[in-house]
Amino acid sequence: MAAKKTKMMDGYSVVRSLAKAKQDGVLPAPGAHRHAEDLSSHPPPTAMPADNPHIVKTIQPTKRTIRCFKCGYEFQLSGTTKTIYCSKCREKIDLGDYVVDRPWSEEIKTGGSVIVRPTGRLENVRIWAGNVILEGEMDEHSSIECTQWLELGGQANPHPRQLTMRNLRVAAGKEMRFKYKLQVHHLELLGTLEADVEATGLVSIREGGHLKGTVRGAHLQVEEGGGLSARVFIWPQGNPPAEDS
Repeated sequence: MAAKKTKMMDGYSVVRSLAKAKQDGVLPAPGAHRHAEDLSSHPPPTAMPADNPHIVKTIQPTKRTIRCFKCGYEFQLSGTTKTIYCSKCREKIDLGDYVVDRPWSEEIKTGGSVIVRPTGRLENVRIWAGNVILEGEMDEHSSIECTQWLELGGQANPHPRQLTMRNLRVAAGKEMRFKYKLQVHHLELLGTLEADVEATGLVSIREGGHLKGTVRGAHLQVEEGGGLSARVFIWPQGNPPAEDS
């Protein structure tokens, strides 16, 4: 019998799968004495509906980039594990996925994903994670740092200065305005964003998404049904050409 191949997924595919699984109620709430509940200890039900393949995706081995929060070193990781040690400084890195669904004031530091549900609120706390889905609120003393994707949706209305991310996604139906220059690698819009954007990777405006302001970057993709009301400067390398001396 031939062995069944395991599908590989990047970090962003995982966080989107987690968001979908969240909607179906398969993700647990935080434990009473933990920063948040580690999703890896809660496998999906053994009898899974055929029309819910996203549930399987949340536990598939992944290939993703991990950045050490202590020394900043980045390295590739294949498969799934709860913890790993930095290849450079040997710092222990938690890779668990967490859910916050109530007021929260204890630091979370993980190379995995953190979901802040609409009922969750970050209070005077710092969140370090690979990916974050922010649907709840955060006070002015809280901050989020993502080494990969940050998704904004729901009731989230953070100040841009509170956010550090590599890639940004604005969820469908969400409207965001950044008064400061937004510098990211990839940007994906299903909702509306008004900002001065600099992107070294792909700016993708999906159906129902809308970008207002200015965009400078390497690649721009506007799907049918997407809106663009912005000054556009696109250079192949993501940077303006050098001026002749």
